[in-house]
Amino acid sequence: MDYSVAPLPSGWRAAFTVPPSKSLHQRALALAALACAPVALQTIGPERAPGEDVASCARMMAALGTWQGDALGTSRESLTLDAGESGTAFRFAIALATLRPAGARTLVRGRPVLLRRPHTRLLRALRSLGASVKRRSSGAVRVLGGGLEAGRGLTLDGSQSSQYASALLLIAPRMGGLTLTVRHATTSRAYLDLTVGVLRRFDVGVEVVGDRFSVGAAAPSAVGFTIEPDASAAAAWWTAAALTGGEASVAGIQRGSRQPDTALWPILEAFGATLVAAEDGGLLVRGSAAGLRAPASPVNLRRTPDLIFLVGVLGACAEGETVIAGVGHARGKESDRVALLVRGLRALGVAATVGAEDSIRIVGAARPGGGLGLVGARLDCGGDHRAAIAFGVLGLAVPGIVLAGAEVAAKSQPGFLQDLAALAGEGLEGASRR
Repeated sequence: MDYSVAPLPSGWRAAFTVPPSKSLHQRALALAALACAPVALQTIGPERAPGEDVASCARMMAALGTWQGDALGTSRESLTLDAGESGTAFRFAIALATLRPAGARTLVRGRPVLLRRPHTRLLRALRSLGASVKRRSSGAVRVLGGGLEAGRGLTLDGSQSSQYASALLLIAPRMGGLTLTVRHATTSRAYLDLTVGVLRRFDVGVEVVGDRFSVGAAAPSAVGFTIEPDASAAAAWWTAAALTGGEASVAGIQRGSRQPDTALWPILEAFGATLVAAEDGGLLVRGSAAGLRAPASPVNLRRTPDLIFLVGVLGACAEGETVIAGVGHARGKESDRVALLVRGLRALGVAATVGAEDSIRIVGAARPGGGLGLVGARLDCGGDHRAAIAFGVLGLAVPGIVLAGAEVAAKSQPGFLQDLAALAGEGLEGASRR
């Protein structure tokens, strides 16, 4: 579907509610399945429906069952699990399926765009630990339960994704322990650190020394697990405020949050936005009436590559040249995010180029006397929810932007398009004028 974004005048204020954290939620769902007793997952603030990725993960974990004696579930019947387009859920489900009773067959599949993504390093790692996993020609993965060897050591190349390592760490306590050394661990390292934090909240001991992660045998346990609002979803509205000189707050996410996309806060400040504590206990981002300025140093997103689109649209509206570094591995996500961002910005008249090691140089279109030298255009979201969200908030600053394939935003942020409309004054659920 096409969606036309209505631009906003400066000086607006809005308080937003967003879905629970996708990253925390999926990790908690996996460990709740492996726990020694039921775990209540709770959210903070007004309830917003989770995105499609979390829904897929929840369905697969429910199908796998709960820990019974020495295995995940008791049935040896064949299962077919569908991850949709969620890479995290797909990889977590493959790993957890190895913990089913010996010989239990599980087929983990998803949509073609997911099955084309790289998963080989996770499968090789599981095989080296004794598991039987095989990728079919379609890209779906067949897993046989049992076979994992306890107390093993393993070295994994983490340059493509941290999700491989996270999947292994999540099953480590129930496979009898694991010492995992992750080469190139700085790639998406913030998500790996989040996994360690969730394991510890489930009373699983994890020792981290540099790039080595040691997990002992344990029965995950938690009386309850509270999931913060999603910082990735909140980041869209913080960016919107910075782009348009408005104010946006999201309750329930405070300084000290371990969610990776809170890394956007210092980036926003480098572009000239102001961050202050909000009355509702969250953080308020206030855009500058003077507009955005490009950061003096490159913005390195190696630890948090999912911010690539939001930082890109900030650079497009800033005065000066913005350099985004450390995003080569973003080419293997739901889309080739480097190419999709550059193509979208160029369609608006932005000078954007790809440099050495997939760095991106963006010459901002802010005019010294005020205003933006950008033209509206129909932007292809490329089947990527993060592109749809970032191009959507860019449309609040640039008249004439139409999102092609905007519905993909629901993958992580249901109601995003309604929230955009609410900001335009249509009074829909999700945002409120103050």
